[in-house]
Amino acid sequence: MKKNIFGLFLSLGLISSSFAGECDIKKLDPLFNLMAKRNTLMVGVASYKFTQKETVYDPAREIAVLKNTEKLANTNKLNSSDLMLFAQMQMDQAKLIQANYLQKWKNNPSNLPDPAITPGIDSLRTQINHIDEQIYANIITNLPTIQICSQPIMLKHLNNAYTSSSELKTMATVATDYNRLVISALSNISPAGQ
Repeated sequence: MKKNIFGLFLSLGLISSSFAGECDIKKLDPLFNLMAKRNTLMVGVASYKFTQKETVYDPAREIAVLKNTEKLANTNKLNSSDLMLFAQMQMDQAKLIQANYLQKWKNNPSNLPDPAITPGIDSLRTQINHIDEQIYANIITNLPTIQICSQPIMLKHLNNAYTSSSELKTMATVATDYNRLVISALSNISPAGQ
């Protein structure tokens, strides 16, 4: 009889779920897929930088990204330092991916990127900016879930997003180490004033 009453109350929504405070990681999978997609574009950025003989580090670009991130955080009442740290971790990971490809091409000249089909940097930056907008929108929307989910669970799902990408699969070990840092920064994002 107790089971039937419990089932009745549960089906009527009269008992709040004890799972309300548990991590619904599936809500974050679109965010992790966007983060992986952003880093797949770094192969194109690396290709452009290789053909143009540019270095991985672009300080003016990084400052512009961080200023935009700070503005976005303030607009959305997030702790700007938290969000800027997350953005910096993503940029550092992007540089790591680019450096890995540049070294690979330097070591293996028979597999160089083709300058004729290398995407332009403006096109790549437009795509990266669009993905960044989606990433930040996902973070803002899912901040309560981010704050509930454990770092190991989020890391596992981010790593899964990376291993589903052929461009990033070859960097799985390096990405996994950096993903840990990115997840740590993500999990520390908080509303302003907290």
